[in-house]
Amino acid sequence: MLRIASLVLLLALAACDGPGQWSKPATTREKAAQDYSECRHAAEVANRRDSDIDTDILASRGTDWERLGVLSTKRDQFADSNRARSGDMVSRCMIAKGYSQGG
Repeated sequence: MLRIASLVLLLALAACDGPGQWSKPATTREKAAQDYSECRHAAEVANRRDSDIDTDILASRGTDWERLGVLSTKRDQFADSNRARSGDMVSRCMIAKGYSQGG
């Protein structure tokens, strides 16, 4: 269950940036959306192992962290790390495809 929640969170966070934030001369919106989708998928696949590890750590240490009152903080740290890593991968992928951000 935690794995599914982690994956959903990762996808939701990655979706905050969209194909509308990227531009490339002579590229249609549909092509930009397709390229963006491919980059998001590549980032998801690349991050899956790390996200699974985070989920396993939460499962094994969750009770201890809950007892100490830091479980929410640890979840937030994992989510922030996943969001940053995924966003960086998507950005690098889009730039490699010739896009610039902010258009």
